Amino acid sequence: MTFLDDPAVTDFRDGLARHTANGREIYNPRNGTGFRIAGNRIEIIYQDSEALVRDLMRVIKQLLITQVENAGGCVLHASAIAINGQAICFVGRKGQGKTTSVLQALQLPGAKYITNDRLPLIWLNGEPHALGWFEELRIIRDLHVPKIKTRVTELMDEADIEQSPKPLRLILLPNSGSDSDSSQDAREILYSQLLTPADAQRPKWLGFADEPPFDPEPFLGAIKLQRFDWQYQQKELLSTQIGALIDAL
Repeated sequence: MTFLDDPAVTDFRDGLARHTANGREIYNPRNGTGFRIAGNRIEIIYQDSEALVRDLMRVIKQLLITQVENAGGCVLHASAIAINGQAICFVGRKGQGKTTSVLQALQLPGAKYITNDRLPLIWLNGEPHALGWFEELRIIRDLHVPKIKTRVTELMDEADIEQSPKPLRLILLPNSGSDSDSSQDAREILYSQLLTPADAQRPKWLGFADEPPFDPEPFLGAIKLQRFDWQYQQKELLSTQIGALIDAL
């Protein structure tokens, strides 16, 4: 029996896992949920409906990420919009303004929401394409209060959410001036936000993390990078600033 120690999934830090003749069994002591994994079959044994929904979503997310990785794709810690038939994403460490940037960029004519916080990328027609992802938004209402969790559908209509993969044309790196990002190489920042199978933020307790190292250069090396500074007090100017960067493509 093996103790799970995955800092990315708080509930499972003290979990238990064991290998059986038919696969693996995992137990979450926080909510009593159990998993039996055998080949392509995953059985969830749950105590209540709330635990089932949360853990089922975790299973679905991990299976989707695994499918992306097995197809040669990757996942970025990023937010993204679609505009003019292409994807524009915002990459940066926590607090640099990814969510604020994507919300302000959605004010541009014709812009649609793709994702916030997690951005799956896959190869299509010889170039990286951005895929949508389901994740709550954590929005700053005021600098002096905690972020508020909000569902995407509470902020926009379904028609404003992009449903199909879009070619990734531009990666924007917002800098709020809150840390040393301004002195770091732009591509170093980009690659530091790549969630590889070995990354601590990559959900892996289902046991699908045994992938070879991912080389980001062939995948992201040719995409244009652009940095820009911004301040929360002037966030209403962001949409104009981002629009100008997109127009310059």
